[in-house]
Amino acid sequence: MKNFLNGYRKMTTLSNYQFAEDLYQVFKLYGLEIDKQSYSQQTAQMKKLIEDLEKTENIQKLNALSLIPAFNEMKSKHNAFELIFAEQAGANASLRQMKTASAIRRDLEKILKSFLNLITAMKDIDDWKLLYADMNELIKAAKLSKKSTTPDKGEKNL
Repeated sequence: MKNFLNGYRKMTTLSNYQFAEDLYQVFKLYGLEIDKQSYSQQTAQMKKLIEDLEKTENIQKLNALSLIPAFNEMKSKHNAFELIFAEQAGANASLRQMKTASAIRRDLEKILKSFLNLITAMKDIDDWKLLYADMNELIKAAKLSKKSTTPDKGEKNL
């Protein structure tokens, strides 16, 4: 619509070219490069632009230039965009509420270390000896598999 108005306003021999000039000035007021702004800025500017274009005098000019269908399509696409943008903003807010993978991993490592320390502390008690031996073998195997993929960092047994 902006490009149409820009071309039409330059054709001074056409009827209603002044309407095109007036409407183009409305677009200019809100920025000719709205599409290069951030989504939130685009949404705000488009909302203001649509409100301005919906004024009685501008609707009459749009009608005289046969641009009502294009204007209605622009409005409906903007409304659809606003719905998608609001949905995405909600999803982003939900993601920000979640713990990061790094934080979850740190928590898991602390819990696992506490569990292994408990097993190590209880290793001399008869009922815990077998569990300690099994866990110690598993840890050794895990360390060996890790050594084959990463350099040794002087890790200890359980």
